[in-house]
Amino acid sequence: MDFKPLHKLYFNAKIGAFSRVTAREDYDSQITLTDIEADIVIDHFGIENIHVGGVKEDKAKSQKMFLLYPSLKPIYLNLNFPKPDKPELRLYLAATRGFRPVAGQIWFIYRNNENNLVIGALNENIWNNIDQQDNDDNYYQNTIEKTIIAKEKLQVSAEGKIATATLGSRLIYVRNPLLAVMRFQLSDYKCEINPNHKTFTAETTKMPYVEAHHFIPIKFQGIIKEPLDNLHNIVSLCPNCHRGIHHAVIDHKLDLIEKIYKKRQEIHSYHFDYIAELYNCIKIPNL
Repeated sequence: MDFKPLHKLYFNAKIGAFSRVTAREDYDSQITLTDIEADIVIDHFGIENIHVGGVKEDKAKSQKMFLLYPSLKPIYLNLNFPKPDKPELRLYLAATRGFRPVAGQIWFIYRNNENNLVIGALNENIWNNIDQQDNDDNYYQNTIEKTIIAKEKLQVSAEGKIATATLGSRLIYVRNPLLAVMRFQLSDYKCEINPNHKTFTAETTKMPYVEAHHFIPIKFQGIIKEPLDNLHNIVSLCPNCHRGIHHAVIDHKLDLIEKIYKKRQEIHSYHFDYIAELYNCIKIPNL
């Protein structure tokens, strides 16, 4: 499967692919590269530089350098077309060389922005949870609460605008707390997935405690033209649903995403499957 926007952003990748290691691949200690996996490797090394035939016939040409995720240290693995009459491209796994994923793990390969070829493997539960933590959520929620306390007048366009700032060496997209307060008021400070979800009264605001969530995550502002910090894209959620949409198992996350999607006609220009991919809700087939 090819890398989606979430993977490219997380891994700083130009192009990539991933799949589950099968029991046969584990047993044989080798992976047959198919489709985009093979395309990435052939494009990187050049088909003329990949040995055709058994590894022992030309050990030097069979050995290729990869960077191992996450350390990005160089490792050398054997790669070849083992049969001259078949276009099967094989990568040989070797624990002694640093790369030996086992059955059930998700292995991945990508070319980063420095044009290095990176390879790695993660347990599926870790893979499914990559990039699901919003490090700016607490700060955002605090600014919303301060805005509620200050009782600022809601003089802001519902369409929002794109604003950026630098936090250390990191570029961030600024979120306007006034828009979140407007969303809370429209939802009557209730969870938009289910208004009957119980929450509590916040000490700071003396209002029912809900959290603001950007349905299309604002970290993807760099690939989407219109402002993502807009009233239609902001959702009022109870803490349980907010954590669930970030960290729940795929089926539960998909259920939460679908319920919000059905209530937001304004964002139906984006296909549901595309939005699900932004949450890494991708079911990886067993080959």
